[in-house]
Amino acid sequence: MTYFGKTIRNVSVGVLAFGAMATASLAQDKPSIISFNGPAGEAYIGRFIKGIKGTAELKGFDIQVFENQFNQAEQDQQVQQVLAAGVLPDVFIWWPSDAVAGLGSLRALSRTGVPVLKINQLPNEQDKQYIFGYAGPDDRLRARNAGYMMREAAAAKKASGGEGFNVLVLSYPHSYGGYGLSINAFKEAIAGSDLTIIGDVDEGFGQANGYKGAAKAIAALRDEGIHFVYGMDDAILTGGIKALEEAGYTMGEDVIAVGTVCNGDKQLIEEGKQFGTTLQSPLHEGQLAIKMVEEYLETGALANYINFTPNPAVTATNIDTVALRGYDGKLYGIDELCSGAWGG
Repeated sequence: MTYFGKTIRNVSVGVLAFGAMATASLAQDKPSIISFNGPAGEAYIGRFIKGIKGTAELKGFDIQVFENQFNQAEQDQQVQQVLAAGVLPDVFIWWPSDAVAGLGSLRALSRTGVPVLKINQLPNEQDKQYIFGYAGPDDRLRARNAGYMMREAAAAKKASGGEGFNVLVLSYPHSYGGYGLSINAFKEAIAGSDLTIIGDVDEGFGQANGYKGAAKAIAALRDEGIHFVYGMDDAILTGGIKALEEAGYTMGEDVIAVGTVCNGDKQLIEEGKQFGTTLQSPLHEGQLAIKMVEEYLETGALANYINFTPNPAVTATNIDTVALRGYDGKLYGIDELCSGAWGG
């Protein structure tokens, strides 16, 4: 089989997952891919892996996945072991835990001459010279949609007699690649409204950190009052909602929550405890990655260097009807597109 003017070679490669080494052979005359990403046990990553594996199989590609526990040093070690084996795939997929700390590994992958596709975190000035493309969400659009949803909720609250609403932001870690884009787009979306950001907490990813950050903010801001909460990730927001409820706030009444990523609890929207979210599908992300790999191997280029997944707004009004077509041509409902308690 010939891709990009070259014959795909027969390769074998050591596969490292959760620190254990295993050996697998990649079939002759099939394009081969190695993906470095987080753990399948985390719902969002698990659905992403389902997307890349399912689409790779559909296209007749061989793919091996190296998982790390959101630990860049662990991923760096995996990269070193793959390169030390001396047998390479046709494409690397790279989802760093920390794009800045992982730059050395990216350079090492690039020096092999094997093209690298970056996932989920937009290219920065340092790494963009080493990759051929990016697949993932549009951070600006996700945050802007969240801001518009919050404005809608604030307008309804104002109509019933409220005014001057304080917003608590439960954000990504500020060092994360999408933070600056997300917070700026959110601020632009709520500019000129009755919404004012009074806190921005970045304890880290996951429900436990969302709870921890919100608890600290509640203690610090109780005198000012918290009327809205924006979660840059729904898993973080889910923890924040729990902390607010334990502090005596009634979600949907005292505090209105808006999130992004659809990586939390679908029931919160159905019960009115969360106003809405921006759909970011890990399944789409994985399917898109393989579509881009195929295009690059066939042509040596991409029509678009950056490819975004769809990011529509989801509220109680459309949560049961929203559907998107995958890159495999199939139509998926929200429980298939999302992760965790959303159906992952």
